[in-house]
Amino acid sequence: MDWPSNSADLNPIENLWARIKFALKRGPVIRNLLELETRVFELWENISEELIRELAESMPKRIQMCIENRGFPIKY
Repeated sequence: MDWPSNSADLNPIENLWARIKFALKRGPVIRNLLELETRVFELWENISEELIRELAESMPKRIQMCIENRGFPIKY
């Protein structure tokens, strides 16, 4: 593949971080770094196995989309 190994389109952790960021925005106001750290750890510890499996199983589809899009970013 011609994509770099750190391509966001081929890295399911990027989707996981996006979900954590979304949850942070929806949650209570965070007033300082300690609150942010605590909340991120809480969210991280509660990631479901189902979500991890879903992200891993999405890889063949992501790869195909990247190939079809000739390496340009995909909407996923």
